[in-house]
Amino acid sequence: MSPKVSVIITAHNYGRFLRQAIESVLTQTMKDFELIIVNDGSTDNTSQMLEKYKNDTRLYVIELDKVGLATAANIGIKASKGKYVIRLDADDYFDESILLVESTILDQRSETGMVFPDYYRVSERGSLLDNVRLMKVGEEATLLDRPPLAAGAMYRRACYDKIGGYNENLKYQEDYDFWIRFTAKFKVYNVNVPLMYYRQHAGSMSHNTEARMAAKSFVKKRFVEDNGFLDGKKILCVIPVVAESRLNKYLCLNEVNNKPLMAYIIEEAKKIDMFDTIILDTEDPKISEVGKEMGIEVPFCRPIELAHFSTHQVDIMCHLLMKLKEKRDYLPDILVLLHYNYPMTKKIHVEKAIHTMLIHNTDSVLSVSEDLTFHYQPGKYGLKPIVFRQRYLREEKVRTYKESGGIIVVRPENIMKGNLLGKKIGHIVMQPHETIRIETEHDYWIFEQMVKQGWTAKKGL
Repeated sequence: MSPKVSVIITAHNYGRFLRQAIESVLTQTMKDFELIIVNDGSTDNTSQMLEKYKNDTRLYVIELDKVGLATAANIGIKASKGKYVIRLDADDYFDESILLVESTILDQRSETGMVFPDYYRVSERGSLLDNVRLMKVGEEATLLDRPPLAAGAMYRRACYDKIGGYNENLKYQEDYDFWIRFTAKFKVYNVNVPLMYYRQHAGSMSHNTEARMAAKSFVKKRFVEDNGFLDGKKILCVIPVVAESRLNKYLCLNEVNNKPLMAYIIEEAKKIDMFDTIILDTEDPKISEVGKEMGIEVPFCRPIELAHFSTHQVDIMCHLLMKLKEKRDYLPDILVLLHYNYPMTKKIHVEKAIHTMLIHNTDSVLSVSEDLTFHYQPGKYGLKPIVFRQRYLREEKVRTYKESGGIIVVRPENIMKGNLLGKKIGHIVMQPHETIRIETEHDYWIFEQMVKQGWTAKKGL
């Protein structure tokens, strides 16, 4: 008789943690499970640790020769017999009731394909760091761009088979790729109870931020292409540039490494094949001429009354769209605003923002960076925290972001209604050095140093 749940542990050189992971499965309150451990070419004491369980009929081991996480997971799952599947990384471990709770939910909710829990973050030695509470799907979150931990999420084997498992060509973000393909076809559900322990340590794959972000961009791009989301879409790129500046009148023309500041964003925009039109929007003839010399179209100049920092962006974009409609009978499906004073914005960022809109059907997408600082406001006894982040509780819904302003992707129909961002707002997260804004002499100096040290030659993630 087949077990109800198959637990798959993938292991590569985590022998020092493996025993705790295995025991967290074997001591589950629910006993109707099988445990498959995939040893992917470990060279530490993993094999010796597994030898201790060779007579335990509740588990069996598959030995592989360093094929990678996605392939190892697929091989383990395909060898399983359970109705439900749940993965566990060898450096993490389960709460004793996770199998009972999650399998019961799937039993009772036939329309649900996957269920996942909140979790504890623990240190390398297992000390509790905090409790991460995820937003409730359907109630607090409907835009499902943030996947849960791959470990601890239980799903129906039939759903796994239908979407074809994990992409074995991906070294990173195979879990995100699996997530967006899964949620495109099946409903998901989460339970706000911490049912697993997620270990933080120096060897964790999750710390390679740059590679993970690049892989995520690739996953989104491929998903958009595979599903034809770009077919027939007209995408307009607008680079708004005004002469007025707090630094000087022609900040955009100030040279950095022998080229105008605005050239950095223009060069990136010209690399993006998705744009059918790129327009420089300015009121100034001098800026207009420089833009044309760089190969950017300037079909008309902005009225001087719309050329102040106090002018609302909706009014500026409304004027531009109406002019394009009047002169060319052209109205794009998507409008992308790229601001020249964010010169570290790269092609990869812009494409990721457009793909996010297409995948999740948002009204807009913003480039942001996570705000990890504490904020205070005046109170009766002096300063008081605006959001008190408890030491052992990290709620996803109180996480805060700062708008970088470098990229804004919007739908023209919302602009024409006087609503720039609309109701459903997506975002892409950029690293602090990627969101540098040139506004003061100090900002300008920092960017000059970044150029000299080769930062602008990096792809950006």
